[in-house]
Amino acid sequence: MSRISKKTNGTDVAIYVLLVLTAVLFIYPFLYIISASFSDPAQVIANPMLIIPVGFTLGAYKLLLSTGTIWLGYYNSIIYTVCGTALNVTVTLLAAYALSRQELTGRKVIMFFIVITLFFNGGMIPTYLIVKSLGLLDTRLALIVTGAVTTWNLLITKTFFEMNIPQELRDAAEVDGATEFTFFQKVALPLSKPIIAVIALFYGSGHWNAYFNALIYLRQRDLFPLQVYLREILILDQNTDMMGDVSDGRVLVALTLKFAVMVAAIAPLLLVFPFVQRFFVKGVLIGALKE
Repeated sequence: MSRISKKTNGTDVAIYVLLVLTAVLFIYPFLYIISASFSDPAQVIANPMLIIPVGFTLGAYKLLLSTGTIWLGYYNSIIYTVCGTALNVTVTLLAAYALSRQELTGRKVIMFFIVITLFFNGGMIPTYLIVKSLGLLDTRLALIVTGAVTTWNLLITKTFFEMNIPQELRDAAEVDGATEFTFFQKVALPLSKPIIAVIALFYGSGHWNAYFNALIYLRQRDLFPLQVYLREILILDQNTDMMGDVSDGRVLVALTLKFAVMVAAIAPLLLVFPFVQRFFVKGVLIGALKE
């Protein structure tokens, strides 16, 4: 509060206080989950509001990492995230660049039908039937190909191209003999790093956290992503594969095991976000100013 200027009125102070309280509400669950995962199970039950680990132990993580389930889930999620994000970003950039060009024939009509999908979609059953008719059920492609483009990401990327790739630059490149694809590859893409980072983060986090499509399209457990195994542990309370015989005295570890699984699931996103955070705000603001 010492940094607030003398001209700050009561409204500003209230806003600062509200923002601090909001930040605490968002940060506390993360601190609790991390602390509980490293704490003694009995201490977690006795201290439901703990912020720092009590009775520090790595038992839950040792148990978690000793099973092949977590590694198989990680392996599948990495494949879906990397391949899916690469496909998403590629298709989105190509479509957004084409739609950003004023001379594209039927541009307004195409945009009209694209924007409609923000409000209406075919639904789950028609999508399932399409995936089935393409022979993608119970394959990795069912999670990678479906939803290759989201309308929101396409719109902000298109707007970014319109605002940051001037027509004069395209005309100059054309005079120098550059083709449309050469201009896109050599000029447009290097200038579009902020929006590429933003949509890659959106798509990547979506793939990493996705589980519903896997429940619909997959039957083989060895194809399940990490989030499906996480759902089984947290919601369905299926810890038998990891816990073994309950008579071995490890029943309480199931409590901290759940927290350890949560940390394992969110850790990759927390590690990646700082590297793209500097592009995040710029890309979203610039890409969303029009439309």
